[in-house]
Amino acid sequence: MPYQGDTTHAPSTPALPAARTVRVIPAVDLFLGTVTFPGGNGTKHFRYPEPRLIAQALAQAVRPTQWCEASATLTVTVAAAGKREGVARHFALCHVEPA
Repeated sequence: MPYQGDTTHAPSTPALPAARTVRVIPAVDLFLGTVTFPGGNGTKHFRYPEPRLIAQALAQAVRPTQWCEASATLTVTVAAAGKREGVARHFALCHVEPA
């Protein structure tokens, strides 16, 4: 029987240096569409057009959630069939000033 696992190849080009990421526990407001978490200089507030997608990903998270301030990207690693390490879901957030 032929092997039926993941047959994707690792990229052959050298990887770019990874931007600094930190672990966060985001609070998602489904009504306002905001994502809030503590940052180095106080609480950070962001907006995402479909906050329920972030909430669903957080409910399926298998690793700590990562925040990259340089790219304003929230990364949630979720469970996935056939993927031992899970699959990273990336959410590009827009910074908003608190009211």
